[in-house]
Amino acid sequence: MKRYCLILAALLFAVAAVAQDFNRIDSKGRRQGAWHDFYPNGQLRYEGQFKNDKCKGTFRYYDEQGNLKAINEFDKSGEKALNKTYAPNGRVIATGYYLNQKKDGEWKYYDANSGQLSLVEDNTEGKVNGWSRLYNPQNGMLAEETQFVEGQPEGQCRKYSDTGVLIMECIYHDGLLDGPTKTYYPSKALKEEGQYAKGQKSGVWKTYNEDGEVIAEESYGEQIIE
Repeated sequence: MKRYCLILAALLFAVAAVAQDFNRIDSKGRRQGAWHDFYPNGQLRYEGQFKNDKCKGTFRYYDEQGNLKAINEFDKSGEKALNKTYAPNGRVIATGYYLNQKKDGEWKYYDANSGQLSLVEDNTEGKVNGWSRLYNPQNGMLAEETQFVEGQPEGQCRKYSDTGVLIMECIYHDGLLDGPTKTYYPSKALKEEGQYAKGQKSGVWKTYNEDGEVIAEESYGEQIIE
């Protein structure tokens, strides 16, 4: 019995010692050393190291089924991290940098099944700022490119066919189509042109055949056939 008590005490001491190695907070309230967090079902949610309350080195994040969800590799400052985000099948579906926990700089996104590049965006303080470029999931060619400011479309937008031919160009302002818009045939000939004002067609819109002849005009909903 005495031997059993000694073994039990040793085990309890070992468990307590291990517990003390994780999720420690120093006298100044700062996280130090190895940290783990868990979902309500007991599954590990993340694991990583802190130094003086700053993230250090590699952090790994998991979903509730135990699949690797993301990896963050922090720099020495603990403020900037290279992120890789994973689909449940293990494919990388996003990569880019976080700065103070917000997306920063260029981020790339990939199709979870094929691994094909699907989207590239420029970010500042967690919002899309600059160009957002969509890619054709079938052949990887550029399908659409749009300028953004503070997370919403602002500026030029161009769309392309599956073969990379320009088929539309337009302008955004305050997140709405606003300004001249043109569409094109696959032959690159002008197909339609007109103006948008705050997201609505405005003025006269003209439609052309591939020979450049006007075949229709539309103004405020009334169509004139020539």
